Amino acid sequence: MPFYSWASIPKDVEPGETLPAGMSRQAAVLGDTMLALHEAFPNLKCKPHRHESAQTTYMLKGKLRMRVGEEVKVIAPGEFAYVPSNVEHSIESLDEYVLALDVFAPPRPDILIRLEAIGEASPGK
Repeated sequence: MPFYSWASIPKDVEPGETLPAGMSRQAAVLGDTMLALHEAFPNLKCKPHRHESAQTTYMLKGKLRMRVGEEVKVIAPGEFAYVPSNVEHSIESLDEYVLALDVFAPPRPDILIRLEAIGEASPGK
């Protein structure tokens, strides 16, 4: 099936190892890529972390202060950031609601485990 809708993909709102409090995620695995639509409420701070999957974050709404390695930048709608595999990074939402699309390649195994735990079926499987 080549066409999908975010409206049909369940939203994970339960804080845990892969999702900080104040953030939600909808995720879909399509072949070798994982799309994750993340919402963050104002003043969210995500602790520094790293993962084997490369990550591209594309901003749809709001602004994020993003640290990738030693570089820090506030990114806004229409801008995106690239996080190479195993590079430490973190985010902080500022004083507004944030909507960002993250693309992970390959799909993150820790998020896949979370999707299975909540019974979320991925449209690409």
